Amino acid sequence: MKKTKMLILFIVFVIIFISVGWWYTMMINTNFATEALLEFHYQAVPGGHNPDANISVVITDENDILALQEILRGRSVRSSFDCGFSIDISITMTNGRRSIMFCPANDGCPTLRIGNSNRYLTVSDEAIAILHEILEKYGAFFPCI
Repeated sequence: MKKTKMLILFIVFVIIFISVGWWYTMMINTNFATEALLEFHYQAVPGGHNPDANISVVITDENDILALQEILRGRSVRSSFDCGFSIDISITMTNGRRSIMFCPANDGCPTLRIGNSNRYLTVSDEAIAILHEILEKYGAFFPCI
């Protein structure tokens, strides 16, 4: 009887430990970042409205960094979105030693892919509008499809 209770307690502990670990690994925290690297490489489509763009810029404005940190914080999900993502259009939050890349949706939907993975961050329409506003200061434009 005592061994059965200990086994059940151990199993419950393992399940809780795995659940907390999974929850923690899905959280995204960008508080470490001191700068953001914007990559925006776009080739114009014939008959399209957007021009070619080849932008690589380091964003160091503290207000922009703080706003990006707030927008790019949350819980990621594993899924698949049909928004269109490319590492050619990305924001990398970094402090020189640690970094995380976000790829905004090319069509402007409020979803960001984390690097080249199948993990995504969904943000509010208001947050994506602020993100686009920040990136437009540096020459990016959305939608870019």
